[in-house]
Amino acid sequence: MTSRAKAREQTREAILDAAIELFVDAWYDEVTIADVAAAAGVSPQTVVNHFGSKIGLYLAGLAERFAPAVAAGRAEAVPGDVDSIVRTVVRDYEYTGDGTWRLLALAERMPELLPIIEDGHRSHRHWVETVFAAVLERHPEQDRLSDLLVVVLNVGTWRSLRRELGLSREATVAHLVTLVGALLA
Repeated sequence: MTSRAKAREQTREAILDAAIELFVDAWYDEVTIADVAAAAGVSPQTVVNHFGSKIGLYLAGLAERFAPAVAAGRAEAVPGDVDSIVRTVVRDYEYTGDGTWRLLALAERMPELLPIIEDGHRSHRHWVETVFAAVLERHPEQDRLSDLLVVVLNVGTWRSLRRELGLSREATVAHLVTLVGALLA
């Protein structure tokens, strides 16, 4: 890689880092290209040159940073170990849950986000079916149990427990372990 290409890549990475930092705790509409540019130490035009638009930057951040971080974190779950699985998903949601909830709300008015949402649903289902593969394989109602586990371990369930009921992280883990245990019994 030439020094010019390397510098271009470093600039792109700095912009993505800044965007992730700004978007993680804010609504999409609250962050501007100028905000990202200032945080990255570049001009707004440089952000546009790299990503085309704010939505292009947002989508790149989701695809290149957010989704891989979620997958890496979830890979730490021990298949079949309910406590490990629940703790893994709660740890994920403690970092990504509020942002994911904002993304779901945003997708209602920005159809370009729907493929990201659909991919997230598919990824979540795949993860649930992978970590519970052994029990699902021998269950007489495999599809139904899979659906129920997907819902119990969904960001919406986490949000209800943490944000609506105000439970602590540990209480949320305990509630989810109880729910998953009841499904598996």
